[in-house]
Amino acid sequence: MRKILAVAFLLLAGCSTAPLRTAAINRQEKLYRRFPSEEDGGYKILQLFYATDRQAQEKDGELYFTSNMADGLTVGTLKTSIFPGLEIGRVVPKRLKKRGAVGVEEVVRLSDQDFVKSLSRAVEDSPHKSLLVFVYGYHDSFEMTAIKTSYFAYLLDVNTPLLLFDWPGDHFGALGVYKNAHAVATASGSYLGKLLAKIIREVRPKKLAIASSSLGCQVVCEAFDWMYGQEDLADSETEISHVVLAAPDVSKNEFNNKFKDEITALADKLTVYVSSNDRALLMARVADLEKKLGLQKFKLEQNDQFEEARDLLYLKSLAPDKITIIDVTPVNRVKGGHTYYIETPEFYDDFYMRLSGASSRFNRRLHLVNVKENVDYWVMYSEQE
Repeated sequence: MRKILAVAFLLLAGCSTAPLRTAAINRQEKLYRRFPSEEDGGYKILQLFYATDRQAQEKDGELYFTSNMADGLTVGTLKTSIFPGLEIGRVVPKRLKKRGAVGVEEVVRLSDQDFVKSLSRAVEDSPHKSLLVFVYGYHDSFEMTAIKTSYFAYLLDVNTPLLLFDWPGDHFGALGVYKNAHAVATASGSYLGKLLAKIIREVRPKKLAIASSSLGCQVVCEAFDWMYGQEDLADSETEISHVVLAAPDVSKNEFNNKFKDEITALADKLTVYVSSNDRALLMARVADLEKKLGLQKFKLEQNDQFEEARDLLYLKSLAPDKITIIDVTPVNRVKGGHTYYIETPEFYDDFYMRLSGASSRFNRRLHLVNVKENVDYWVMYSEQE
């Protein structure tokens, strides 16, 4: 069946649109190689690690996860199949599954001890002894989040182990349901914090990066809040290489008053991607009556008028060497303006450079805007503009 689907997709997809990568990356740095995979019936089989605080159940010998929160974490590995001709485009996980483009093939639960051993081995075998942790946002089930992660891993295509932290964010409906999801995201933060602490203490990757999007950024911020209370983690030595917040569904006030200090104390670098046309964050702002970190309105023609960005620019001024702010509005053409972090080629390109440690100045798609008090701000453009 897979072979038939593979032929059909070759006819439909044509040439794959791979992320473009800037040639100006520091040549002294050993580049990441391809994400490891196996071949099966014309599909690539990817193996990812996962940790979730969903309730786990078994049916007919298969493991699956509910939308309810558990009292602890389930950890293990999962395998996904992905069609090699898949292009960067609108990601609707259910549609990708239905079309046979991406699917979850196997979910294995491991003991904590076996999980640490397996993850440690994968990190040790990677070129940079690295680990990339993904935390997605509101809406998707475990299966759909796994499909989304596999899609991103395949198109990013770097050789580093990838760990999905999945939380029960599949809540639907009116604004009250969003508030419930927000409460679950907040509660899930301590689970992620404990997991990251375990990885830092027992797996010991040389490079540990955390990428989050939407309401998943709230989970990450709460995780840093928990880790900041750990004496061995809150010392002068940073444990995490890079933190990425894309379209962050996080209160500006809460971030400025608490999370910014915790993240900059524990991480070497923080990159925040923002957009002025993010309708999902606009609705989230209405839901909880607070301004959102990832929703910005910038007037590039008048560099002295940045009222809406004042909090973020002030944050940048506190740690100019650690914090990078990137406005993706010019390249954000996705429906609703929210999921650019998985549907926009320019984002993959810039994310790759963050992971490799290259300076923003090497990315020709970024335009530097200088503002007052020596604070800079980057705006992302496509190559056609």
